[in-house]
Amino acid sequence: MVPDLPRNLSTRFLSAQEMGRSLPHRAWGPSELFAEGQWPMIRATLEREGWSQSQIDQVHDQLRQGWSLGLAKRNAAALTGHCPLAARRPR
Repeated sequence: MVPDLPRNLSTRFLSAQEMGRSLPHRAWGPSELFAEGQWPMIRATLEREGWSQSQIDQVHDQLRQGWSLGLAKRNAAALTGHCPLAARRPR
């Protein structure tokens, strides 16, 4: 259970110290939940679209920082200079 926090404190963004600290109510792992869904589902979609492991790691890091999935994917593609063809298809 998440401890009670004053209403004006946000838990969406974490400082570098908080990211490194192990907190029992923060589960960085398979149960991570982002606006676009749970991390295992997002990861499976990225793998199916043909994203490389390093790109998937970049997307994951950016999602943790509060980026949207679309922006994280666009940025990972720009940083590596490679965008999978399957990721370009409209759904």
